[in-house]
Amino acid sequence: MRPKTLSWILVVALVVPGCDSQQDMEEFVAAATREPSGYTRTDRLGSVVSEDADDWRTAPIFIGKVRVDPAWPNPTTGTVVTVPVSVLEFEAVRSGLVLRTRDASGRLSILDEIPDATSPGAYVFQFTPALIGRTGLVRLFVLDRYGELVSYGDLLLE
Repeated sequence: MRPKTLSWILVVALVVPGCDSQQDMEEFVAAATREPSGYTRTDRLGSVVSEDADDWRTAPIFIGKVRVDPAWPNPTTGTVVTVPVSVLEFEAVRSGLVLRTRDASGRLSILDEIPDATSPGAYVFQFTPALIGRTGLVRLFVLDRYGELVSYGDLLLE
């Protein structure tokens, strides 16, 4: 095989999977921006009672690096909500993590931050639903501090 041909094959082999990853990430973000529908029901201790397959998936670029477990309790009547996160790799997350949702006027607002979630370990977001200022089904977003979407899930506020 000629050296130019081999170089071309290597370029194509390296670029094409990146295109799939980028497309997968775009599809993941598009799914996250849809209206909330369904939720993973959990009890007051964090055990999953019923699962929504669309909730708490990991973004393609964070698979194997970060895991977000379902929010609990879900549904909630106003008690503190917990969202467990595990960082599985060093430098998997840039500058920590932030938990956001849309407030009553539709603006993204911060519910909690974990600035030190840059090293492997178990971390926890906690917030009071009163911060959201409304009831019903709301979408929560886990992002790195640069705004890259890590995961999302829905919470029912009663």
